[in-house]
Amino acid sequence: MPGIIGAVHSSAPPPAGRPRSAQTSVAVVIPCFNDGETLTQAVRSAQDQDRLDELVVVDDGSTDASTLDVFHALEDEGVRVVHRDNGGLGAARMTGVRATGSEYIFCLDADDRLRPGALGALAAALDDDPGLALAWGDYLLFGERSWRQETAPSLDPWQISYQNDIPASVLVRRSALLPSGGWELRGGYEDWDMLMGLAERGERGLRVPIVVYEYRQHGPRMLSESAARHGEIYALLRGRHPGLFASRREAWRRSDAPWTLKLALPAIFALPIGANRRRLLAGAACHLAGHRGLGLLISRVKDGS
Repeated sequence: MPGIIGAVHSSAPPPAGRPRSAQTSVAVVIPCFNDGETLTQAVRSAQDQDRLDELVVVDDGSTDASTLDVFHALEDEGVRVVHRDNGGLGAARMTGVRATGSEYIFCLDADDRLRPGALGALAAALDDDPGLALAWGDYLLFGERSWRQETAPSLDPWQISYQNDIPASVLVRRSALLPSGGWELRGGYEDWDMLMGLAERGERGLRVPIVVYEYRQHGPRMLSESAARHGEIYALLRGRHPGLFASRREAWRRSDAPWTLKLALPAIFALPIGANRRRLLAGAACHLAGHRGLGLLISRVKDGS
């Protein structure tokens, strides 16, 4: 298909009334470090989207022989693979961003899968509101555990300074992402840092009420490793985004978060407990304030998540 890099299955017609030539271009970036076993599934889920103009896989210095074989197979079929020295998730994502020219960018982890039609739905939200910087949906956990994870309704500058309820994979405008710094942090919470940067600049984000991707549960993932260092990384985030934290009181007044959450989060962070316990309590408060079900919360607590 002309104009599409490595996206050999994106032949669905554009929505009625909006010719493809008038649509804003969409890129998917898939960073990969030794995830060859699941990478092809991630790539196929991107290729099957109804809105896709560029697809770039980023080899973040993989050393696993079977993963290198998968890269070669993908390159042989025309998928663009960018090879770089290992620099971590954020650096790999930004390498992919710089390798694309599309205005809308979606970063998908190599062990996850996009749901059919997801990019079209997110892109339509950005198309319809030029002032919207990013859009996301819910995600479905599968593998060792399974449930639908509902997410925040908006990018709330007050809430994001306490807790991140927005998923890792979002569709974001390049014109908003690059001035905010993008994915810069290394060592955990790269997504939270990126979202804080957008919120600090006054950018807006919106949830689309669909399941956008499937999040694979298998062994230790980076999020669980970051959670073990929650206090250390959170202190780093505060130092990186002083304006966001300095305006927290005013942001609280403007916040559309439920009152239960607006009262709970400051109280939780005032408790004389460890940082990881604060994280867990904040997550539980967000879950309950969003009316996401007590049964699911109990199951997650039993699972240790």
